[in-house]
This record gives sequence, C-alpha cells and structure tokens, in this order.
Amino acid sequence: MDTHIREVVKKLMDGLASETDRIRVYAYGSRVRGDGDPVSDLDLLVELRQVTMTARRRILDRAWELSLEEGYVISVVVVSQEAFEQGPLSVSQFARNIRREGVEIAA
Repeated sequence: MDTHIREVVKKLMDGLASETDRIRVYAYGSRVRGDGDPVSDLDLLVELRQVTMTARRRILDRAWELSLEEGYVISVVVVSQEAFEQGPLSVSQFARNIRREGVEIAA
C-alpha cells in the first residue's frame, strides 16, 4: 500500500490522541486496492473505544482540513469498537468488506 496513505492517516490522528481512545484505523476502497485515480477519495474507518460527539466532530473536521490540503476527499466513518465487533454493523456487508479488503493503518 502507498506510504502516502499512511502519512495522511498519521496527520489525521496526530493531535487527536488525547481526545480519542483509538483502537484501529482501516483504509479501504479504490486507493487501497490500487485501482483509484488521482481524484478518488480515500476511505477510512476509525474505530474508537467509545464514540463521543466531540471525538467524531474533531476527526471529521480534521479529515476535511486534510482533504483541502491533499486535493482529494478523505471520507471517514467513525465507529465504536462495540458496534464494529459485536453490534449489527459487525455482520453488515460494509464491515465484511473492510475486514476482507481493508488495511489496518494505525492501532
């Protein structure tokens, strides 16, 4: 996988550690598969121990700032560990695709 994606994730999560109890960050989609183009978005799933409105807003705001800096959209889904591992989301096609195709970037 492109080291640039790892750098973007690092930029996204740096400075948020004190406000978020991050478990994992997954990158998935066309940029990870290698079939994206320069205007393809970067799809990320951020798994937190517990999602708060403040943490979600900070992550999404930072993703928007990075989108402007990078020149493409960084799409972020923020989920709780419980939802991703045990809730209805855990058995969804979305979660299965991330587990199958996604790459864990940060833990």
